[in-house]
Amino acid sequence: MTPLNQQYKAILFDFDGTLLDSFPAHYRAYEVTLAHFNMQLTPELYKQTFSPNWLAMYKAMDIPEERWEEADSYWLAEVRKHRPQLFPEARPLLDALSSKYMLGLVTSGSLDRVLRDLASTAIHDLFQVIVTGDDISNPKPDPEGLSIALDKLRIRPSEALYVGDAREDCQMARAAGVQFVGITGEFATVTGIEGCAQLANLSELGPFIDQT
Repeated sequence: MTPLNQQYKAILFDFDGTLLDSFPAHYRAYEVTLAHFNMQLTPELYKQTFSPNWLAMYKAMDIPEERWEEADSYWLAEVRKHRPQLFPEARPLLDALSSKYMLGLVTSGSLDRVLRDLASTAIHDLFQVIVTGDDISNPKPDPEGLSIALDKLRIRPSEALYVGDAREDCQMARAAGVQFVGITGEFATVTGIEGCAQLANLSELGPFIDQT
């Protein structure tokens, strides 16, 4: 893989599926939500419709728009019952990077849920900036979230690297002028996107950055 040849000041991360192994919990939450609408969720449907934008998923699952708020309330109620853990490589990686770079989180998750997961995994204090779905008007792949993070850190797009696992993460980074690296996992949708650098797991990120 060709290194990005870029001197970074900040490494910014997506949360769910990148640092946090949250997809089992989220799958269960969607399973419960769809059951309320007399619909059945399968792993295949989940992979086909997954998006960091929950409303886009409700649309793809054919839930009527006038019931999206209702669906969201069921999803949030179910997901509160779970406490996802970090991927094993996440904490050592963040600890190592925090001595060299500013760290940030740019996620589509709601503020309440993200703060709860950050508290349970004890990584909140490692981030200099946290941007959640509650901070933006336009969800991924719109670059608004990344632009907010860059402004708060007072850095240029060329001085940041964004790490995510979804095609929308790559598209957002491109729109913001930020370099991107995709982490390919079981539910990652970034796999195979042309022009997006990809790593098999988080443990490869440190050496990859050190090559630049």
